[in-house]
Amino acid sequence: MNRLTPNGRVLGETEKISAYEALRAVTISAAYQMHMDDEIGSLEAGKKADFAILEEDPLTVNPVRIRDIQVWGTVLADMKHQASG
Repeated sequence: MNRLTPNGRVLGETEKISAYEALRAVTISAAYQMHMDDEIGSLEAGKKADFAILEEDPLTVNPVRIRDIQVWGTVLADMKHQASG
């Protein structure tokens, strides 16, 4: 998304994608590529759902801050786990 080098320079400005596009790429689009979008990739009744509950909305924070969003907890195979620390 940000394409920042270690010294803070943007590498390939035209190659950047939005937070929405990035999240979609690792969820429903990835499931579609694996021909598993009927089982995983989105939150729907009857699908398997492993997901994280975040302290902030990655779609509304400054994109540079996304990596700093804290995880409040996770849901794995219908089992809830609260993050420690």
